[in-house]
Amino acid sequence: MSLLSIFESDKDGRRKSHIKNLISVAMVDGHLADEEWALLSRVAHHLGMSSETIQNIKNNPEEVKFIAPKKYEEKLQQVTDLVAVMMVDGDVDQKELELCKKIALKLDLLPRVINDMIDNAYHEIKAK
Repeated sequence: MSLLSIFESDKDGRRKSHIKNLISVAMVDGHLADEEWALLSRVAHHLGMSSETIQNIKNNPEEVKFIAPKKYEEKLQQVTDLVAVMMVDGDVDQKELELCKKIALKLDLLPRVINDMIDNAYHEIKAK
C-alpha cells in the first residue's frame, strides 16, 4: 500500500494530522534537525501539501485535530513514518521515543511495535 493511497481522500484532515504528528516527534527534543525537516517535508509534499501548509501546521499545531486512520495498514504506515523521522538524524532521543509510543497507543497499536521497527532498522543498517 502506498503512502499516497492512504490519504487519497482527506476530507477529515488525516494528512494534516499525520504531518502534525511527524512535526511533533521531530521537535519534542527541543530542536528540529535539518534531516528531520527534510524528511517530513518530503512526506508532506508526497501527500500533495504545499510548503506553506507544512509551515502553518508547524506554527499552529493546536489547529490540527488528531485523526487516527481506520485501517491497520494505514496505522502501520504512519508509525513507520514516525520512526523514520525519529531516526533520520542518527540520534534516537528518549523524548522522541516516548512520543512515538504514545502516538502508537493513540493509533491502537502496542508501543512494542516502535521498538520492533527500531530493531529492524538497526539490523538492516548493520547488514549493509
